[in-house]
Amino acid sequence: QCFEAVLSRRADEPFDDDREHLLAAELHFTLQSLYVQALSSLRTQVVGCGRSPPHKEKSPAAAASPECTPGETAARVAAIKEMQRSHAATCVARLELTSPPPRVLSVAAAYALSEKEAVALTLLVLQRSHRTALFSGCLGSDSFEADQALLPALLCDASSLELAAFYDEERPHIKEGIIHVDEDYSSRQTASLSFEACDAIVNGLRAEARPDSYRRPYLVPGSSGVEGEAAAARTRAEAKRVKLDRLRLKLSGTKLLMALDSLEGAP
Repeated sequence: QCFEAVLSRRADEPFDDDREHLLAAELHFTLQSLYVQALSSLRTQVVGCGRSPPHKEKSPAAAASPECTPGETAARVAAIKEMQRSHAATCVARLELTSPPPRVLSVAAAYALSEKEAVALTLLVLQRSHRTALFSGCLGSDSFEADQALLPALLCDASSLELAAFYDEERPHIKEGIIHVDEDYSSRQTASLSFEACDAIVNGLRAEARPDSYRRPYLVPGSSGVEGEAAAARTRAEAKRVKLDRLRLKLSGTKLLMALDSLEGAP
C-alpha cells in the first residue's frame, strides 16, 4: 500500500519531501532484490544446482503444478526488469524537478561520494529506517541473509573495488564516524550508518519538523483540561529540543551537519 502512493506519481511531479523520496528509493531496492532473486531462481532451473538436474518444462499432464517453469520464471524476470526501468526513469525525472534536493543526496554531495556510493548511502539509511515489510523481507531472504556483505554489491551495482574505496578509512565519512565498517576474519567488510546520522538524514534538523519523543506524553501533575494539554505540549516541545541539541552535539564538526544546516537554512 505504501508503494502504491509512489507508483501513482508522474514523472513531471517533483518529490513532495524527503519521506517520499526515501520511499521511492525503498521501492527501487525492493525491485532490485526481487530481480536478483528471480534471476537466481532462473539460473538454478536452467543449469541445475549441485546434484539437482536442470528443470524440465512441464508436460501437459503436469500443467497444474504450482512450480514455475523456466519460461514462466524468465517472464517474471523480464517483468521485474521493466518495472525497474520505468521506476528508475520516473525517479530521475522527478529528482530533476525537486528543489532543494533530498537530504541524503545533499549529504552524499558534501562527502564527494560517487553516484554508486550515493546509492549505497541511501541503502544504509533505509536499512535503519525502512517502512515496508516487503523491503525487510526481501533483504532478509535466503539470498542475502547468509552474507550481508553482498548487499551493496548486488543492490547498488557496485564492484568490490568500488566498495573498497567507499569503505576506505581515510575517507571523511569514515573518519567522522558517519559510516562504520566492520571486517571479519576473512576480510569481508560490512558497513552500517550511525544512528545519529540516520536520524539527521531521515528527520532533518528543524525542531518543528521532527517527530515527537518516543516517550508517552503526560500531563503536568495538578493540571487538567486545556491547561493540562498545553503544559503537555510544552513538555513534548522541550523534550524534542533537548533531543535535537544532543543530536547536533554528537554530529558537531561533521560535513553531514554542515550540509544539512546549509540545506535547511540554519544559522
